[in-house]
Amino acid sequence: MKRDASGRPLQLNVVLFSGGRGSGALSKQLVQYPEISLAIAINGYDDGLSTGEVRRFLGDALGPSDFRKNASRVARALDSCDPTLIDLLDLRLPIGSTADSARRVFCLVAGTGADGQGEFDGQLTELLSRIPAAAREVTAHRLDRFGRALDESDRSFEFSDCSLGNLVFAGCYLERDRRFNDAIDDYCALFGLPAGLVDNVTDGTNAFLVAIDIDDRLLGSEAEIVDAKRRNRIKDIYLIDHPLSGSERERLAGCRVDEAVAELEARAATVGLNARIARQIADADLIIYAPGTQHSSLFPSYLTPGLSAAIAANLRAVKLLITNIQTDAEIVGSSAVDIIGRAVYYLEEKGRLDIPTPCLITHYLINDPGTTEGESPYIPLGKLDTLEDPRLVRVGHYEDGVSGRHNAAKVLGPFIEAQLAHGTRRRVAIWLHDVPSADKAIQTLLELLRAGVDSLPLDLKVFCSSERPLAATLVDRLPFPVVQLPIEGAAAAVKSALRHEHPEYLVLFESSGMYVGEDLVELLSHLGAGRLDAVWGSRRLSVRDISESIRLRYRHNPILRAASQAGSHLLSLAHLLLYGRYVSDTLSGARAVRASYALAADVDPADKWINQRLLAVLLRDQAEFLEIPVRFFPLSPERVRRTTIPEGLWSLMMIVWWRLHSTRFHRDEAGA
Repeated sequence: MKRDASGRPLQLNVVLFSGGRGSGALSKQLVQYPEISLAIAINGYDDGLSTGEVRRFLGDALGPSDFRKNASRVARALDSCDPTLIDLLDLRLPIGSTADSARRVFCLVAGTGADGQGEFDGQLTELLSRIPAAAREVTAHRLDRFGRALDESDRSFEFSDCSLGNLVFAGCYLERDRRFNDAIDDYCALFGLPAGLVDNVTDGTNAFLVAIDIDDRLLGSEAEIVDAKRRNRIKDIYLIDHPLSGSERERLAGCRVDEAVAELEARAATVGLNARIARQIADADLIIYAPGTQHSSLFPSYLTPGLSAAIAANLRAVKLLITNIQTDAEIVGSSAVDIIGRAVYYLEEKGRLDIPTPCLITHYLINDPGTTEGESPYIPLGKLDTLEDPRLVRVGHYEDGVSGRHNAAKVLGPFIEAQLAHGTRRRVAIWLHDVPSADKAIQTLLELLRAGVDSLPLDLKVFCSSERPLAATLVDRLPFPVVQLPIEGAAAAVKSALRHEHPEYLVLFESSGMYVGEDLVELLSHLGAGRLDAVWGSRRLSVRDISESIRLRYRHNPILRAASQAGSHLLSLAHLLLYGRYVSDTLSGARAVRASYALAADVDPADKWINQRLLAVLLRDQAEFLEIPVRFFPLSPERVRRTTIPEGLWSLMMIVWWRLHSTRFHRDEAGA
């Protein structure tokens, strides 16, 4: 991931393995992030409808449809061109169109034909009137290039219900000397899209997809594999070097299945990995295997020689496999676990590669609708316990309403935000409170520096409330700003700063001299990832220090000493019983919390019960919470204020009160 000098992310590299429509919500979500450099990797084995007609006519080209659909989708999401151009290229010629009517359309686009009659011609003329002249000129040129090839060829072309964009793509292919991947870039340039945003997973070598179904029947084309009328259950897929003729189909259909498989494997197409995709995979921070028509659009991509090795070689990337929400014609009877198993099978090149699965896929995202009601044919989860490593599995309700489509923000948001946040400099406010003298505050600041606080990926701002101001000569030399506050009203000033300056965390640190500033750096170091909601310094985890503190305070009264020790454990047990979480030191003077918790309406940082209130808010919200040991230098009660036994009993009462009367707090809904 590229970062600036301060560690902020400049670019997150994402590779999305896609089909035609199944990943639409994901690609539209991804292009919304300005920090993301996206590559949508597609194969061109589609051979149905007008795509199949283009392939048949050209003779040596892959199918353009999925590239065209993805280009239209991301161009519309990015607003990279006039939307009328997208509407034009997504337009389909009327049913029954002939070569003559197609040529008339080409002339209309070029501006050399008379206005036509009928609904289609009216729609076409209206679109053309709104398209920028430069885009119209390039579109007309590509259609003319295809038209000249049609004139020069002895092959016919079936224009009925043909996508105009597929004909433009065919013109791009011819214009780029029959180099398919260059044709993709040429077509995308029409929409103002950068080269490589929509890309071919292979080097452009022509190949054809066939399959054997679970009943050992031959499915001789991609169109047959996805035929909704057949409701296929696929046993295996194959990439062959030329389409099957009628006689070949008949002969293979009459063979034993092992003989048919042997012949299909003998005819395997020799395709190579697109070098640009290989580079993008090597640089990727996030690799996504999208949902969609698995056997026709996604699994064939995984068969590309060299692809899996390239993915496995990138050990740092997060690699997500997102299973389908609802079933379709080619995965009838399959579960989410079945889809995962087949994806791994093809990523391992049908078992020929010995690559650990976590090197290929780091997370499986499986939708659980939570209900079986309704007519939507949801894909069952399958036997999740058969997945070897449960750490790879994420099961959740990922559907956007009841649409059958993924909610991209739910699916991708946590991973993208985690990637963007990784290494980001977080803003942290530190309040040094209970400072009996300026020298105590200075000692804390110097300990911070000696422990290397300036090497942490944090932007710090220190608030200090002491009776006397700190020496300006010191404050001016510190690598972070220090705001000096009067003791009276300091907490309110800190809370106001949180509202207006929006740091992510607030650190409350008692600078009476009992806590060590160097330990504060250890506490701060856990905030960099942004995952934790609170980090709590615990004296009890430093057993000798807390024992010495109690001995010093109650050295003349062993009964009070025992009562103090028991009371401290009682406060911890109260949290365990009421919240299910044992907090070893509820009275700590070194703690960091997400600023939104400190901003809750009834949280007062100056209150003597602040720890118990914060713990009630954090634990009720099931916040991510970490305790770490901190050193403690006990001072006599004559020198600093200490919690008394009656105050400890009052704390216990407050813990119970807040547990019984507080509603659950959500940190994104903090009071301002």
